[in-house]
Amino acid sequence: MKRLLVSILFSSLLITTAFLAKAQTNASPFEGAPTEYSVDVVTTRKSGTPFLIRMYVDGAKRRTEQDTNNGGLVVILRGDVHMMYTVLVARKVYRVSSFDPKLMEPFDVTELAKEIGVTREKVGTETINGEVCDKYHYSSDTGKQKGSTKSAESRGSASGFVWISQSTRLPVKSETATATTVWENLKEGPQEPSLFMPPTDCKSID
Repeated sequence: MKRLLVSILFSSLLITTAFLAKAQTNASPFEGAPTEYSVDVVTTRKSGTPFLIRMYVDGAKRRTEQDTNNGGLVVILRGDVHMMYTVLVARKVYRVSSFDPKLMEPFDVTELAKEIGVTREKVGTETINGEVCDKYHYSSDTGKQKGSTKSAESRGSASGFVWISQSTRLPVKSETATATTVWENLKEGPQEPSLFMPPTDCKSID
């Protein structure tokens, strides 16, 4: 179960980052966005209860915190050294994993975006939670492979809308057929370096 949670979280982060990377290659709506900040990401599914992920960003480093049925889960992605730390807070332990550098160069994942198959189109301007936003429609074929004969549905595809703040150039809201996500409590600025290392009161396990 813990491995599944980490896998889902990491996949979600890669898809989100891939959309950002794709946008950055063509008249990016994210141009000028901060590279150092913290934010609360709240996702509400059509069926089920909302869940919160606290995210800290410092360039090629990411830290996420969330509550699970087994206690707090912290995932630290170190794109600068191609490492991931998975911290099980209740047990005070963590695991260290390495990444294929091709997936973490340098957490920009432009090539990954091409493989995933992300497209976007600006469809308007709206005010969300007091923020004037550019609204985009996007679609992603998460199972796209060269020469694949599988349908987009069987490979795994998603589409929806994302609202990008005109002032911060960061997402404010996204919406798909099954869930709505909002970005709240944004705080820009340098992040504490210790956030991107395992807690000192935790021990490493295999």
